Formats: sequence, C-alpha cells, structure tokens
Amino acid sequence: MVRRPFIIMCVALAACAPADKNPAPRDGSATQAPAQDVAEDPVAAGECRKTGDWQLCSVEDRLTRAGFVIEKLEESPSYAFFSVPGTAFRVGAGSDRVEVFIYASAAARQADTEKMDSAAVSPKGERVNYPVPALLITSRNLAAIAFTYNERQKERIDLALSAGLPAR
Repeated sequence: MVRRPFIIMCVALAACAPADKNPAPRDGSATQAPAQDVAEDPVAAGECRKTGDWQLCSVEDRLTRAGFVIEKLEESPSYAFFSVPGTAFRVGAGSDRVEVFIYASAAARQADTEKMDSAAVSPKGERVNYPVPALLITSRNLAAIAFTYNERQKERIDLALSAGLPAR
C-alpha cells in the first residue's frame, strides 16, 4: 500500500502550488493577451499616426528613435516665410535645436518652401542671418530647420526627419 501515501502527497502538493493566472488551454490553442485599454495607448487611439502625414508626436518619436534626447521648448518660433507657427526642440545636451513646422497638407508646406532658397534657409532673393548654421528639412507636410555647428548632428537630424513616415 505504498501507493496511497504517494497519491496523498501528490494531491497535497498540487493543492499548495500557486495557481497559474493564465493557464494554457488544454485544447492546445494559444491564449489571447488581455485587451489593452485604448485610452492608455495614444497610437491605438489614433492620436499619433505612424504612417502618412507628420504630427508633432511622430516628430518627437522619430527624433527619440534616432537616439536624440529631446526637450520641447516653451517658445513658438515663427517666420514670415512659414504660414504656420512652429515648435522648438532642444536636441542633445548642447545648444543644438530643431524648429518644426507642421502643415495641414504637403501642398500647403510646398507652397511655402518652394518660395525659399533651401541652401540659405531664406526666401529667394533675401538672406536671413541665423546665429547658428541652419539646415532646411522638408518631408510631406513637415518643414523643419535644424540649428547646429556639428555637421554630424545636422546629418543625423536630417536623416531622422527627411525620410518621412511610411506611406499609409
């Protein structure tokens, strides 16, 4: 009758074992993860698209994914040659910055930027004297001006923003 104590011990151990909160179904099918609250996830809620036209949150996401530490600045830059107000970001630990202008459409952005000398980041025939070398970056409905002395940093910002978001 060695079996009886062995069975009792197995039953006792099973009763004391912690319950699995998500036990695997016995039919072999995979368990479904609990549904995430849409209000907690701005991407799932449609607040920040990952494709199509730029939004401010997608700019922040792209710069962060490119390895930049960014800080949104309080000021709202504006220039006579841009018909929309901008948003300024400090990029990295120094004084490098990016000013971002988001338009309602690519056509609206193009209407502003086609009047510009992209090398001078100024309206054609004029010259804006920036305190730091500037680079104009355009992509779909986004225009941005990167301000930095560091050529490598300028290139990284340009690559992060000029590639654009994936098409829908």
